[in-house]
Amino acid sequence: MAEITYSFDAMPKILADIAQRLEVMERKIDALQSVPREDADAWLNLKDLCNYLPNHPAEQTVYGWTSTHFIPYHKKGKSIVFRKSEIDEWLRNGKRKSMGDLEKEAQAFVNSKRKARCV
Repeated sequence: MAEITYSFDAMPKILADIAQRLEVMERKIDALQSVPREDADAWLNLKDLCNYLPNHPAEQTVYGWTSTHFIPYHKKGKSIVFRKSEIDEWLRNGKRKSMGDLEKEAQAFVNSKRKARCV
């Protein structure tokens, strides 16, 4: 990298240039701070969710996912809604349980019910 030398006479112009650049940066920072951030716990309706998901599935596909509890959802009255933070977590994890995992969970559930019934 070449070293730049400045003369003493050029210092006022250089400082003015630095001050101008600093003002531009401050305006950009202020503009970024005034933009409302997207709320991670925002609620999404079905149409918003379909647009938000990377592969943009059909609404009927998402209904199928909710009926098999494949995707996290909440039911408010007759409408199905989704919490954005839960969808983000679901997308990050993306792992489906194996048949062995499901069988272990089912067996643990049955065992816990048997113990509760015996008491």
